[in-house]
Amino acid sequence: MQDRAETSPSAGSLRRLDPLAELMMLDTRAKFPMGFFIECGCEGELDREKLGAALHKVAYRHPNVMSHVVWKAGRPFWKLAAQPPELLWDPHSAGVDPWRPFDLSRDTGLRLVVLPSTRQSGSPAKWRIVLYGHHAVCDGLAVCELLGEIWTHYANRPLPSLACSEVPAAELSSASQPIISEIDKPIAERLTSVLAEALRFLFFFPAKLQRNSVATQRAAAEAKISANGILPYAESCVSPPYRILSFTEAQMASLRKAVGTRNVTLNTLMMAASMRVLAEWNREVNGSQRGIRITMPVSLRPDSRRQPAENRIGYAFLDRTFSDCLNEETLMQTLSEASAWIKKSGAAGMFITAIGILSKIPGVLWLILRLPLCFSTAVVSNLGDARRCMRTELPDSDRGQIAGNTVITYVVGVPPVRPRTTASLGIVRYGNHLYVACLTDERTLGPAAAERLLARMYAECLHLASKS
Repeated sequence: MQDRAETSPSAGSLRRLDPLAELMMLDTRAKFPMGFFIECGCEGELDREKLGAALHKVAYRHPNVMSHVVWKAGRPFWKLAAQPPELLWDPHSAGVDPWRPFDLSRDTGLRLVVLPSTRQSGSPAKWRIVLYGHHAVCDGLAVCELLGEIWTHYANRPLPSLACSEVPAAELSSASQPIISEIDKPIAERLTSVLAEALRFLFFFPAKLQRNSVATQRAAAEAKISANGILPYAESCVSPPYRILSFTEAQMASLRKAVGTRNVTLNTLMMAASMRVLAEWNREVNGSQRGIRITMPVSLRPDSRRQPAENRIGYAFLDRTFSDCLNEETLMQTLSEASAWIKKSGAAGMFITAIGILSKIPGVLWLILRLPLCFSTAVVSNLGDARRCMRTELPDSDRGQIAGNTVITYVVGVPPVRPRTTASLGIVRYGNHLYVACLTDERTLGPAAAERLLARMYAECLHLASKS
């Protein structure tokens, strides 16, 4: 394990990291330190001073956002930092790398990055604003709420009150418990069902995404990716490490019609498309026909009260064989049934329970993250409706929500690439548009891997929509 400087401040100034945050802290890969991104596009005037003031005002409301990590007796603790999160305005002009890994021993785990997109009469007319955070601080839903609070304060509107961060243990545990119809079953039957799923998880060995040959990588890097919906970045900006795919309003309508005809959710269709794309990717690279596992974050928030930013998620694991992925209709139906089971059984909370138990044994989590095993083929996270996730009362327009003289035209979420996993996909709706973002470990998959995966997602989603 890495050597870390220990500190001995008063116990009252320290807060223990929750088990999931501690797990995130142990990921020390050079370019992927459990960082995630929430990006929004903006049009109109943008006031740098007001945006910075809004960031600082919101940060001081959330202890994790205003903290860095200190070590005591071999354990990480949160301690309030002297400085609030950074606002990096046009980092290309400033000569700053906004995507550098976080050093939580010195700095907070959140940055607000402002990228000019296009200019009009010498002044930027469009902007890309990115909240870049370390997953130890909080989850993606919490960052969406942070973004909503920043825009609320920017628009000179009152910030919503926060509930106490100390949620009663009974209430918190109920968030991951089965719903009533499942609780009515005999305990032996429920335990048998959960144990069966746990055994299936342990004995399913998912395929990792395979790397193309050097020649194929070079050709892909030089060729123009054939997906019309991939959003370009201005040449003068410091491009984020992920790429974004946008579906038009008409394409979104086709996708909604497709899921309505099949009586499944949009999330089910997107999960099925992801699995089929990942399976086909591996088959084309080296003929692999091994199974696919998707890690899917699931919210464990106990109620609708707004809480200080922190991690309140669990994970569900969706496993399918290669042959399962070939029949798209059967795949969607089985994924729909699996989603219903996850909701009824509270299975997503089992992961957090297991991490909590393992975290009590020194060194076990550190060792697990370094085992040469593929834990999952990819992470696929669906935030749903971004406007609902942001929980703001900003006025709406045909172009998006309005904050002062600025219009928010889209919002996208990008989950981190987990250890032993080389790709992640983030799915978000904003208004009548659908966005898919992709982050890949290019050291493993090679250059342009994100664009290539998104091009395949684009084609697969439109294929599924055309068959409704």
